[in-house]
Amino acid sequence: MKNKLTRKLVLYFSLTLLLFSLVIGVAFSTLFSKQTITIHTEEMTRRATVIAETLSDYFDEQETTNESNSSMHGMMGSGSSMKMGMGYSSFLNFMDQLALDDIWIVDENSDTITVGHGMHDKEYSELPDNAQDVIKRVYAGKTTTSDAFSHFIGKPTVTVGAPVTNSKGTVLAVVLLHSAVSSVHKEENQGYLLLFISILIAWIIGLLLSILLSKKFIAPINKMSHFTEELVVENYEESLDIQTKDEIGQLSEKLTILKNRLAEAKFQRENREQAQKNFLSTISHELRTPVTVIRGSLESLNDGLIQQPEKIEQYHQQLLAESIVLERLINDLLELSRLENPEFTITMEPVAINDVLSDSLRSLRLKTSSKEQQLCFKTAIEEPVVVNGDYGRIRQLFVILIENAIKFAPPKAIIEIQANKVNDTINISVHNPGSYISPKEQKEIFQRFHQARSKEQLDGTGLGLAIAKEIAERHHFLLSVRSDKETGTTFDVTIPIK
Repeated sequence: MKNKLTRKLVLYFSLTLLLFSLVIGVAFSTLFSKQTITIHTEEMTRRATVIAETLSDYFDEQETTNESNSSMHGMMGSGSSMKMGMGYSSFLNFMDQLALDDIWIVDENSDTITVGHGMHDKEYSELPDNAQDVIKRVYAGKTTTSDAFSHFIGKPTVTVGAPVTNSKGTVLAVVLLHSAVSSVHKEENQGYLLLFISILIAWIIGLLLSILLSKKFIAPINKMSHFTEELVVENYEESLDIQTKDEIGQLSEKLTILKNRLAEAKFQRENREQAQKNFLSTISHELRTPVTVIRGSLESLNDGLIQQPEKIEQYHQQLLAESIVLERLINDLLELSRLENPEFTITMEPVAINDVLSDSLRSLRLKTSSKEQQLCFKTAIEEPVVVNGDYGRIRQLFVILIENAIKFAPPKAIIEIQANKVNDTINISVHNPGSYISPKEQKEIFQRFHQARSKEQLDGTGLGLAIAKEIAERHHFLLSVRSDKETGTTFDVTIPIK
């Protein structure tokens, strides 16, 4: 997975960089070509203007030194005589070198005065017809740029026309400069080559960086992959340490939470499996004892080993007592199984807590007479408190707690039941002043078949408090226990009103 993901990241990054380079190359090519031609045209315009101004100065000087004082237009009309002038050929050679491109010098009638050949090996004595438009615009005093000569030279060109004027501002001639666009493209090709080399170097560097960054990006994912592999084999000792503030860091935190929950689930599952084993062992023992006693008594009676009437009566009473214990055990098991089943629903309706407590106390007062105990109910709640729940189940919860207190309280003890309202909850406590439960036993007291370590009390199935705990959880009550050697044991039930 690591290699595949790394290759994909490098491939995606490389393709993105390549596409970006292509876009940059095309945009640069278009803009660079236009900008190069624009700059070249401006340079040609500058050179044409310099040539025209130089020619103007030259013609002014020739006009001043001319003994015949002939007009400059007449002198230009006889181009051959001007070429014969002193230093004129050298001046034209200088102009040709300054132009660097093809140069024409023409008059107002489109007659060629002279031609340079910066680009060509021959001179052109005639100009095309459309040159007259450029010459007319130049004679109007405007420097003109045009590509009207492209078809004449045979290649795309840039043409610039500049006026040659005298000291009075009269246009004497037109300087035409021509440059092939292909010469400009030669310069562009060098720029493209440099651009290609730069893009290639950037792509190679980007590729190396993408490999390094991909490995750095993949590193926490590899850690999480190894971490999840350990979770698959239920090894929850491994820790995941990824200190980032991004989505990967959030995923790492969620995986850590998942690990803790899985570890807790494993712990609960193992405890539940152990609890099931203990349950089967305990229930087997609990059922075997009364069944063995019942079978032994019945065999003795059936075989005629017991003849005395009083003995037979004792056996009958023992059979009845053991059958009652067996029935109670079976009923408690069925009750606990129903409460633990999520599909088993209980009736939820408005229930007055005051009435439930009064009913529970009334039904248990007779049980306190054998040990001369007293049930003392204290409450600071004046108005009736109504909650949603099952009346019978809530009554069963308080009956179990009060019976448990009666069972383990010493003779003549006062068992206190208190009810107080705190904010949005009702707190009900059942206090037994004569018994103590150790902290270790407090953690086990709500488990199945847990029996208190007491010599005075040996009866009971050990399922009462487990049933009370299930009833409390079904009603979203909080059932807890606290115990002290001096004050005794108290079971607390916290009931939310809302």
